[in-house]
Amino acid sequence: MNKYKHIIFDLDDTILDFHNSEEKALKQIITLYELPYNKQTIACYKYINDGLWHQLEEGLISRDEVLTTRFSLFLKEFHIDENGAKVEAMYREHLNQGHLAVTHAHELLNALSKQDYKLYIGTNGVGKTQRKRLEDAKLQGYFEQLFISEEIGYEKPNPHFFYYIFDALHISRKEQVLMIGDRLTSDIQGAINVGIDCVWFNPKKSMPKSCSPKSTYTITNLMQIMDLLEEES
Repeated sequence: MNKYKHIIFDLDDTILDFHNSEEKALKQIITLYELPYNKQTIACYKYINDGLWHQLEEGLISRDEVLTTRFSLFLKEFHIDENGAKVEAMYREHLNQGHLAVTHAHELLNALSKQDYKLYIGTNGVGKTQRKRLEDAKLQGYFEQLFISEEIGYEKPNPHFFYYIFDALHISRKEQVLMIGDRLTSDIQGAINVGIDCVWFNPKKSMPKSCSPKSTYTITNLMQIMDLLEEES
């Protein structure tokens, strides 16, 4: 008998390769504003963007603040005064086109769908973008429901993100729920906050900081999920 019945997957860089999509969309913006497309320029954007998302995860700013200011702050570093919301809209249009799946995502979801598991997406992000990318990747059929922070009003790791899912699915036994994601600060910390088991997907084999939240399991290849579930059955 399976220990877990409900499996919640993060979307970006767990099921879909967000890094690939982000890189292509960002290149379009950098080129449009005639900035040098090099490691330094990309690092500048990522520093600003990551900092804003961390503030969001800590509840210090809103999602709208992240999306409407990240490009204005980025371009300001190059002495360009531009409306952040305007640039975000252009970036979003390019980002919506990215739907490359993470290695073994199709294989894993196909295998899980043949067993007695209920699969869901639990992702921070914009509803229109996430739904389109998942549909274009032809993966939406594997999931019972999609839970997207913009649509439900809470971001991971806020416990209310997960409570919303539990209520929507009428889940009363948290020991039957497993969260799988690549971000320690949102996916793993969020799971810990509500007392459910979690899997840190760490394909780059990154070394976490000593203060980082500790996942129940760690994998570097998505297909290791099958071995993990078999051991826990």
